[in-house]
Amino acid sequence: MKSGFSLIEILVVLAIASILATLGLPAALKARQRGLTGKVEATLASIEAALVLYETDFGDYPPGSGTAGRLVKLLSEPVESPRWKGPYFGYKKRDYREGELIDPWGMPYRYHYPQSIHANTPFLLYSCGPDRTERTPDDLGNW
Repeated sequence: MKSGFSLIEILVVLAIASILATLGLPAALKARQRGLTGKVEATLASIEAALVLYETDFGDYPPGSGTAGRLVKLLSEPVESPRWKGPYFGYKKRDYREGELIDPWGMPYRYHYPQSIHANTPFLLYSCGPDRTERTPDDLGNW
């Protein structure tokens, strides 16, 4: 008699392994999504703090609407002004592509000042979130 596993035993082990993988995959994806959301919230908080420092030095927030690429450049590179005491913001090169600060879903962060949509903040700073669409419930912002 030869020792070893039978085909039935191998199939049972494979079936159990696939059931466990099927149960674990949604939890892993949910944990990854929470991690990406946390990264966006930390980035937004950093930019918001940099904007407050900028406003302290210049007396107002930088005007503009659209993507935050110009804003990030303004907060991180010197400008021709004696009031500039920056850099106010630093970023990782992997998060900055083609002149834009990119969120984990590959979309640029957005900035609007002045704004009148949310009364509790003078400016809007946000990511379009996992669905990559503006003005949907999964948007992450400073409001």
